[in-house]
Amino acid sequence: MNPRVLSLILLLPTPVFAHETWLQPEKFVAAPDESVQVTLRISDGKSVRDANLKPDRILRVELVKEDRHMPLPLQSGDATVTAVPVPPGPSVVVMETEPKHVDLAADKFAAYLREQGLTQILAERKRRGETRLTAREDYMRCMKTLLTTDAQKPPADRAQGCPYELVLRRQVSRTLTFDTLRHGDPEPFQQVRFWNLDTGKVFKIARSDKNGHLTLPLPPGRWLATSTAMRRSSELQSDWRSDWASVTWQHGAKK
Repeated sequence: MNPRVLSLILLLPTPVFAHETWLQPEKFVAAPDESVQVTLRISDGKSVRDANLKPDRILRVELVKEDRHMPLPLQSGDATVTAVPVPPGPSVVVMETEPKHVDLAADKFAAYLREQGLTQILAERKRRGETRLTAREDYMRCMKTLLTTDAQKPPADRAQGCPYELVLRRQVSRTLTFDTLRHGDPEPFQQVRFWNLDTGKVFKIARSDKNGHLTLPLPPGRWLATSTAMRRSSELQSDWRSDWASVTWQHGAKK
């Protein structure tokens, strides 16, 4: 499908947060130095719940304010939660996971590639004669949430050094520009889903351009953007390496 056509699709019937993981703060706009809980959330496409990652799966979780990186402690319990003392102005909470291995049956892997818009991997599997083979994959996640103490200013984001990530580069009124980046460099033609956190459904699906840029209008509210990049793996036990990126934020009048 033409990416320009795809970017205009409105998918209201899409299941709730199909196969996504993200960071969700109890509020996106806080008072200066207020402590805000940020929780890891996960969905299987049918329901949403708090998630828990074992400590050895978490590479880092930190608060980033300009050039300062402040590690955050995780609270013990049934979910991965961290308390964030929100500094004045905009800041970013980032959580990055270690790679994890999974084997997927050929049909499930193909369905997953179609869902994530990874058509180039489908084509490469066909070229290699692997369409009927079990797929061996390593995957990791880079999850961010954008916090602020000033509801009148747009959230601020920047690259955080993840293998793959989404960066909210600029906002002018209701028009937002994102970058799809691999180790800080443009990763072109990546599918990005924009979820409304209040409805739990996809609002738009779009693709970044040849420079890794994507610009679109979004109404005020609480939002989640997700994207998956994949490449051939150099690890002996794996055929593919996927990197899952997400970012949550709020803009406009939503309180």
